[in-house]
Amino acid sequence: MRSVLVVILICLSMAAQAASDRQPKVVSLSPSITEIIFLLGKGDCLVGRSSYCDYPAEAKKLPVVGNFGVPFLEHLASVKPDYVITTKLKDKASKQAMESLGTKVILLDDNCFDDYIKCVKMLGDILNCPMSANAEVWRFSKALENFKSMADRVPAASRPKVYIEVWHRPLLTCGGKTFINDMIEYAGGINIGRNEKSEYFPCSIEWIMQQNPDIIICPAMGSGKSGEVAKREGWQQISAVKSNHIYTGIEQDKLYRLGPRTIDGIAILRKYIFDDVKPEQSAAGSEGKAK
Repeated sequence: MRSVLVVILICLSMAAQAASDRQPKVVSLSPSITEIIFLLGKGDCLVGRSSYCDYPAEAKKLPVVGNFGVPFLEHLASVKPDYVITTKLKDKASKQAMESLGTKVILLDDNCFDDYIKCVKMLGDILNCPMSANAEVWRFSKALENFKSMADRVPAASRPKVYIEVWHRPLLTCGGKTFINDMIEYAGGINIGRNEKSEYFPCSIEWIMQQNPDIIICPAMGSGKSGEVAKREGWQQISAVKSNHIYTGIEQDKLYRLGPRTIDGIAILRKYIFDDVKPEQSAAGSEGKAK
């Protein structure tokens, strides 16, 4: 009898171990989450993505089972994920509907750099890759330290004022409680919207003129459009226009997605802020400076 019990216990232990070793099936409804999962070497855990998840290239091979934060329940049910992970969700009803399919729904914050670090660690636990997660946390944190060290060498009074135009119809920029604001600060600049309580807010031409930014960055404007920005009514008096520091045609994902490429985004901002961009680079379409 005792030997039978031992065999049963061993079988149960082996079954539990097999279950814990099984790779979880994950759906990502957030582009930044998808990027992190691939960075951690766990792209093979993904069984579905949102229509916005387009990086890296391998992500495009996955079936689309929703939009950003919006699941397509029929498509979702067909891939039978263990987890749906996202940084945005349409509503509570969507969460309840996904959970009714037997899927665990995880909603992660992406408002600041600390949120990114927490997100990486949690994904490391869920996907059983804590070492890869720790390596990314170290890389990200070390890069931030380096940027902060460089920024701290510039006296606060000498730091250029930066206007990032998140959108142009209507004019929209970022407040102080956003990771884009933090990116500007780590790059050595001052966000002209830093004192606004809203994360993202509409702003008038007059307000921008009053703030008088030294740098104007319009990621949503196509390459070669900086001249159009300079011709806006009244903007000829803005310091950035006078000094020819208007940048367009930028890879938006590096600025607007809090993820592995955020460090690249800070590096781009630093080049613009400290005028380390050659005019001929605008021809490549990645960086455009008004002429």
